[in-house]
Amino acid sequence: MDVNTNYGPLTGPSVNIRELTKDSINFVLSDTDLSVANAIRRVMIAEVATVAIDMVEIEINTTVLADEFLAHRLGMVPIDSREVGHLRYTRDCTCSQYCKDCSVELTLHVKCTDDRTREVTSRDLQTSNPEFSPVTQDKNDTGILLVKLRKGHEIKLKCIAKKGVAKEHAKWSPVSGVSFEYDPHNKLRHTSYWFEESEAEW
Repeated sequence: MDVNTNYGPLTGPSVNIRELTKDSINFVLSDTDLSVANAIRRVMIAEVATVAIDMVEIEINTTVLADEFLAHRLGMVPIDSREVGHLRYTRDCTCSQYCKDCSVELTLHVKCTDDRTREVTSRDLQTSNPEFSPVTQDKNDTGILLVKLRKGHEIKLKCIAKKGVAKEHAKWSPVSGVSFEYDPHNKLRHTSYWFEESEAEW
């Protein structure tokens, strides 16, 4: 059904992808209202389900970082969420706290025995489900730095990652930033500007 508006006949929005990489997308959304573009932006930020570390059980921590600080850093580690549809939300699961149907268990156990500083990164996290592992760019990526250990320092903990959306907490946000531009200079030539054909009246 065609709808006539101030913008002309609308048959529905169209998307033209200009650039697509592993971690970003650049596209042109046309034949729609500005409010629709903003709605898409808001949904991408806050309502796309992902997996993030929600609970941390620390057994040993002799590092310089406090338990709470370390738990916060772990919560912000991005986890590959392409198969997030296979998990249930905790509120929809019948378990008492967590189970394999609504969560993923990650463990970390590192001890520094050398005189050199040992960097503990997200690559050191061991996952119970290979579908949900910390995000890395490639095989040479060392991962996100969590904490540095000196000789004698040890860290041992268990993390429970759960499914959620960024409306609950920012750690579940799948994007680092979403922006859009109205094209005020008409670079895409989507509008024909009106201009005075005759200057006689001036």
